[in-house]
Amino acid sequence: MDKSKKREVRYMTGDRFQPRIREAEDGNESRIIEGYAIVFGVESRMLVDYWDNYREIIEPGAIAEDDLKRMDIKMTLWHNRERLLARWNRGEGSLSLSVDETGVRYRFTAPATQDGTTALELVKRGDLAGSSFTFWSNESSSVRYTKDDEGVLLRHVTRIDEVFEMTIASDPAYVQTSVTAREVEASGIVLRQDEMIREAIEKNETAYAELRKIANKKIF
Repeated sequence: MDKSKKREVRYMTGDRFQPRIREAEDGNESRIIEGYAIVFGVESRMLVDYWDNYREIIEPGAIAEDDLKRMDIKMTLWHNRERLLARWNRGEGSLSLSVDETGVRYRFTAPATQDGTTALELVKRGDLAGSSFTFWSNESSSVRYTKDDEGVLLRHVTRIDEVFEMTIASDPAYVQTSVTAREVEASGIVLRQDEMIREAIEKNETAYAELRKIANKKIF
């Protein structure tokens, strides 16, 4: 894995993120599962990193179908790559992806495997109520920061440079952020830190980076 590409996981649940079973043409249920892994223009719940709290918005146009066609994306169950459900390999394969004004929509036929049947049954019952994706955005060119009227930091993802994985899940495996305080302040945003906190951040930033590497190794 390219260590310069800090993988981040985002999990959303309910509404447009709810995976559903597509109705077959004869009115019966099929084995086709579909939903949105990425939705544009939706403000996330509060994300927490060690230097501040912030919300995130994936801006409309952050990714297009032409971008997806150069990517290899796995659809998994619970972020477990050994529980593969479908695969998009540069526009080919068993996973279908499309981009519209809402976001990135996925569709696949649940395979005739134990995991495929598990996914189908849990989606049918509503137990798998969310979608998640693992991605990388270049912090220097694909992200910008603002603050809202209450002073809450907003991270605007203007471009998703790479998507590694999508998954359907009941709960987030984890919410991992990889943005450093230095990267945020490079955009001109002043974080709410006194001098003592700032010194602690500068001292421990390397340690946090090492922890992220360990987390990536365990999951990926």
